[in-house]
Amino acid sequence: MKSTGKTHWERFYGAIIAGNDEKAESLIRLLVPEDETPLLGIALAGGEGRWWGVRALAAVGGKKAIPFVASYLEDADPAIRAVAALALGQLFQRQPEDVQPFLPALAALLADDNGLVRQSAADGLAQCGDAAVDALAVALNSTHEGVRVRAAAALHRIGSMAAAPPLYHHLEDANPLVRHYAFETLDQLGLLTNLLLTR
Repeated sequence: MKSTGKTHWERFYGAIIAGNDEKAESLIRLLVPEDETPLLGIALAGGEGRWWGVRALAAVGGKKAIPFVASYLEDADPAIRAVAALALGQLFQRQPEDVQPFLPALAALLADDNGLVRQSAADGLAQCGDAAVDALAVALNSTHEGVRVRAAAALHRIGSMAAAPPLYHHLEDANPLVRHYAFETLDQLGLLTNLLLTR
């Protein structure tokens, strides 16, 4: 294939402008950390660029991208809030210490009006592992049943010993799904038998 002379991020931006989502997605894997600055520009450009800019920053963004992506957790567009929630989970894999201060804001989206946003927040938090346990433990005490269910599901996905204490306190939760996730997680950790014997 003859080279067009364009950089990967320029080709990526061209795909966005052309409305070619499949090509844009395929080009994300070719982006590199050095593309962070132009990608921030794409995300700031408005329109479809915002969504794709945040999506790409999830893959290659660094420390500079994190507060920018986190600011989109409060965007008016639910699609932007959802992609930002997932992006923070991915950014955590590379910059855990810089993402951690934004985990409470991410957990707040478990109560979002939009179902996709709520699920994306749960998925993003689950990607953060033990670092998200404290924020999820707070959410698990919410009076909002949907928040408790998603928090319990995220803790179940984390599935570590750190996730066990908050779930233990919800073995008798009023919501059957919360009870299910608590039971399953403690059982998988080998803690359930001991807990039942000591109660």
